[in-house]
Amino acid sequence: MTSVRIVATPEGQELPFIFHKPHSVGGVMVPQAMLYPSRDMLADAIRAVPKGSTSSLIEIRAELARQHGTETTCPVTTARLVAEIADDAVINWSSTEDVVPVWRVIDPDRPSARQFAGGPDFFRARREAEQEEETSSAGR
Repeated sequence: MTSVRIVATPEGQELPFIFHKPHSVGGVMVPQAMLYPSRDMLADAIRAVPKGSTSSLIEIRAELARQHGTETTCPVTTARLVAEIADDAVINWSSTEDVVPVWRVIDPDRPSARQFAGGPDFFRARREAEQEEETSSAGR
């Protein structure tokens, strides 16, 4: 597991880190331990989703928070890094490079899929291709 530092302020910090971010609970500001993940942490979590299966970014964020003992994982940092991972996947998915299977965590039927490189059609096609691969390998 990646070692994660606890920081006093998030400005200028290198990912990953944990910050006790104030948030409102019943009108009172209380600290919440929030993980700001690195790209490698997210890529590893996405790769852990079995081929032919799907998950969601919400589930990935919850699992990362659980693994690192925080209450949550930063949704903004996660979305930004997943967008970078999606860019790389669209560019490199047919090459021999190690492509992170981001289509396993981006639901092509959700409106947010349009915001990522490749769009819903790319994610849908990759999911269908994996399903076909799994079906054909199971029949052998």
